[in-house]
Amino acid sequence: MKRFLLLTTVVLAAACGKKEATPVSGPNAELREAKPGEAVAAPAAVTTTAEPAAPAAPQTVTLWHSYRDDERKALDVLVAQWNKLQPAVQIQALAVPFDAIIDKFQVATPNGNGPDLIIMAHDKIGLWARDGLLQPLGEFASKDRLARFLPITVKPLVFDKAIWGLPLAFKSVALFYNRKLVPTPPKTLGQLIEVGKGFTSEKTESFGLAYDAADLYFHAPFLYGEGGQVWDDEAKKVTIDTPEAIKAAELVRDFYIKSKILPKGVGGFVVTAMFNDGKTPFTIQGPWFISEISKDIDWGVAVLPEIEPGKPLRPFLGSEAVLLTKQSKVRGAALQVMDYLTSDEAAITRLQAGGQMVANVKVYENPRFLEKPVVRVFHAQAETSVPMPTAVEPSVAWAPYSAALRKIIFSGADPKAALAEAQTAADQAIARLGK
Repeated sequence: MKRFLLLTTVVLAAACGKKEATPVSGPNAELREAKPGEAVAAPAAVTTTAEPAAPAAPQTVTLWHSYRDDERKALDVLVAQWNKLQPAVQIQALAVPFDAIIDKFQVATPNGNGPDLIIMAHDKIGLWARDGLLQPLGEFASKDRLARFLPITVKPLVFDKAIWGLPLAFKSVALFYNRKLVPTPPKTLGQLIEVGKGFTSEKTESFGLAYDAADLYFHAPFLYGEGGQVWDDEAKKVTIDTPEAIKAAELVRDFYIKSKILPKGVGGFVVTAMFNDGKTPFTIQGPWFISEISKDIDWGVAVLPEIEPGKPLRPFLGSEAVLLTKQSKVRGAALQVMDYLTSDEAAITRLQAGGQMVANVKVYENPRFLEKPVVRVFHAQAETSVPMPTAVEPSVAWAPYSAALRKIIFSGADPKAALAEAQTAADQAIARLGK
């Protein structure tokens, strides 16, 4: 299968700086793919037609992110392009490893050593806003500006009646499959189980389905698919110990105990290696997984199979956004950069070169992009996805819930007892937050 996530002529040309940008932005501009050799222009909102003034020292906007591979390449192209065309405001981008960026930001920012902007999933907004690490966007987050994004990507950026960032992309999980092993993806879990059994072999250490089953993020499709939830509608109360949660845990436990299609306690790069080595035909992953797939694998992606017809699995959805930090002394320039990175034109570069499922509505109104299987699938998967909450309280449920899943799925613990224990631990953690 041809991968659509290749650097296009426009991206290569922009990276090399061969031509100046041809403006394609503005209120009446038609969204389109750039022609060969054409760079993405900065939005009209951030350009100036004022009379030339005396040269001034450029303002520097620091941007932290944890992108790697194709996502980083696409962002680097946009940053280089901006810095060439906008000498008055320069972007200084710093890539920080994903497993370090949160701690680094939380330590550096209060001391005045953090960035002006940070790219992060929305679920950190509540904590960081409470701790005074972020600035709300205020009037900058106008109705017209927010209208360019899918509503499901904007709603999670609201906390305490304020907007704290602009969305770049959304991420959820879907079903990746090896087309050499399974030409057609299953429509239901029953079909997946039956097909998966044929690939499970103790001798070759192969399994029908490999994913991080004991992680709450990856368990969410089954939990919400069964009608359960982790938090109440206001994300203030944890709802772990419920009949629906027990049913979902038992469903996944059967993958390991009954049908034996699930390996014990694998995740991350182990799952990637199993998929690339042909040790599993199916895995549940997000768009970040694409860059990890070996070029030798003929792969496909499909919407997650239904528990039964008419009963879809419902994964978490994360809105990845550009957030403005409290310490920024160049708010105006930082907002210009934010507007540029989230523009419709920049979104095309991030989609084509970076493989991101971008948040911009107009991209999905272009049939040329929806023809691409990955774009079509993740756009469809978003319709059944559940945005993760932004409030502070929900964060306390992740660790106890995941611990309960490990006990239930792989150690034979009673689901009701294990989830009740997790409920108690989460309730006590929330109580401590209020002290």
